[in-house]
Amino acid sequence: MEKHNTEDNLFDGGGYDAVVVGSGYGGSVAACRMSMAGFKVCLLEKGRKWEARDFPTDSLKIWSAVRMDNRNLGLSFGAKDALFQVHIQDDSLAAMACGLGGGSLINAGVMLPTTVRARRDPKWPKAWDKDWDRYEASASDMLRTHSIPTKFQNSKIMQEVIDKEYDKNDDVPLKLSVNFDMEEQVSKSGRSQENGNCLACGNCLAGCPYNAKNSTDKTYLVSAIQAGCTINTECEVQYVIKNKDESCKQEQRYKTRSRRRWLVFLNEFDYIESDIVILSAGVFGTAKILFQSQLRGLPVSQKLGSGLSCNGNNVALIAESSAPLNASGLNRKQFSNIPFQERPGPSISSLYTSSLGFTIQSAVIPTAYPCFLFKGITTNGYQSTNWFFLDIIDRLKHIVGSKHNQAMVLNAMGYDSNNGKLTFEKDTNRIMFQPPHDPLLPRKIEAFQKLAKKLGGTLFMSRYRSTSVHLLGGCIASPDVSSGVCNSDGQVFNNASPTGVHTGLYICDVSIIPCSVGINPCLTIAAVAEHVSKNLVRNAVNYTGNSVSFNRRPGAVFSKRNTNKSCKSEAVAKETMRGQIGGMPCTAYLKLRFKNSRVFDRKGVSVRNCHPLLRGRVGGYIICKGIEMDKMYIIQGEVDLCKTDNRTPYTQYMHYHLLIAASSGSSNAKNDPQQLNQDKKLYLSY
Repeated sequence: MEKHNTEDNLFDGGGYDAVVVGSGYGGSVAACRMSMAGFKVCLLEKGRKWEARDFPTDSLKIWSAVRMDNRNLGLSFGAKDALFQVHIQDDSLAAMACGLGGGSLINAGVMLPTTVRARRDPKWPKAWDKDWDRYEASASDMLRTHSIPTKFQNSKIMQEVIDKEYDKNDDVPLKLSVNFDMEEQVSKSGRSQENGNCLACGNCLAGCPYNAKNSTDKTYLVSAIQAGCTINTECEVQYVIKNKDESCKQEQRYKTRSRRRWLVFLNEFDYIESDIVILSAGVFGTAKILFQSQLRGLPVSQKLGSGLSCNGNNVALIAESSAPLNASGLNRKQFSNIPFQERPGPSISSLYTSSLGFTIQSAVIPTAYPCFLFKGITTNGYQSTNWFFLDIIDRLKHIVGSKHNQAMVLNAMGYDSNNGKLTFEKDTNRIMFQPPHDPLLPRKIEAFQKLAKKLGGTLFMSRYRSTSVHLLGGCIASPDVSSGVCNSDGQVFNNASPTGVHTGLYICDVSIIPCSVGINPCLTIAAVAEHVSKNLVRNAVNYTGNSVSFNRRPGAVFSKRNTNKSCKSEAVAKETMRGQIGGMPCTAYLKLRFKNSRVFDRKGVSVRNCHPLLRGRVGGYIICKGIEMDKMYIIQGEVDLCKTDNRTPYTQYMHYHLLIAASSGSSNAKNDPQQLNQDKKLYLSY
């Protein structure tokens, strides 16, 4: 078996035809379609690959899989690539996933067609509607959706207590991207890891521990790998910049570099070259990459961050109910005693749409979710003040095997005003978010209270005005640069030209959806991605002149943690230089990396060194307010500590070659108004 070195694989001298950033319902579709079209594709994922056995199955393990960023308290804890990413700011909470497969890893897998109301919204791109049914059918087929085979207890209870004003949708079973095979479940429930069928355990929202969910890493990405796609996990993209030809002509050493159109930076030093870049990092991730790229000279729409929607999402908990809800997840030891039909079922197995314009779903609480989190930290008890003691009693009953109190999560979705906003905090490199106005929030609270009263339970309503697991927008699609960030085909607008786009730069994820969907948006996101990918492949073929080399050699998944470091040596130093430019004070805050790394061929023979000794790369920024009020960032910087000059052969110099970019207009375009908004790039040599 060949040993794969992640770094050697990433920084391939030839670059890639396409780099996809993110692996959720958007990025996985793009990677699959581009790879199947014969292009050389690399997918980068911030998180790691999760196997079924890795998902947390108890309250102790789940804490190690959570990243909490609480801006109200000014603290953050948990791994940056944790499975659950929770952001709290002011009166809002947003939760998302991080891992190979994105949100599909920990959602309920509900696959619902896009509502007519959403498609009639004035902001909905008309170009999407042309073949929309075909896109949804293609996505549904790839995600292997199945109808729920039976009605579980919590669905039956909800059906009895729901008001007449709700559409119960009893005639059409809910479809999930989950495998169901009841005969195998009854006879082979002990071999869940092998058969990969749903055991109705109710743990979907913590990640399926029995390999039954058809998440994107088991569907689209499998096809992508078979078609030659290379996947690299634990690689977080920071920003992207254009690979300008003039940057390759300054010195002789640049002439050997690839002429790929884009550079995708993983940090201040390392980048990947690609002709096409597809941003699919989710609402926060995609916006953050574009914000950081904008600071480094990429002109994008001023609408970046606008149009944020939380899909009218609110969450509540009903606890201490007298009704037999059966909405708590099961652990492995409980399967042998409970028949399939009497288990909790998938996390979400029914939905009820109100005539007022919102949908309510009941959800099973995974066994890994601590009830204390719901009852005391993120929620307020509306009907009880002694929730803490009730929770302790409930836990003790559960430990001793006594029948514990019934609890169930309620999830509401609807149509908010999609006027939320994302902003970027330069000092901390963090995304800030402000949720949209939700005119239906009082009606949802009233509906939750009615259900709690009928079920004889205590309602714990979220203390946050917005509790969202379905963020949409932030980089919305629109007809022109004045109202959005990209067009309906996902091409990112060039702010320097009212009608232009950045050739080869795309957005293909949930962030381009310009309005609330009103229901679980998974199928909608995948369908939009199918539309974007179709046009993406067509444009890529036109760019290459139909000279695509169909290389069907299977790809692979690489992990940064598995990189062989035995043959590497590296030194990183910080340096501050102060001086003057044109009589104005200037300060350079530099970060230097010197790295000696041998590269081996397949026979294990050393073939070259990546960086000669005493020569390295430079990152950082420069402050010179005589030129630019904001920071000027260094991109593609290089340093030679022992450079010689023919005129002084016995003297060695420290030589810096820095390409500097800023977000404002170019300083050398005074006579060309069309160039005033182009990125500023300076070449400085010391």
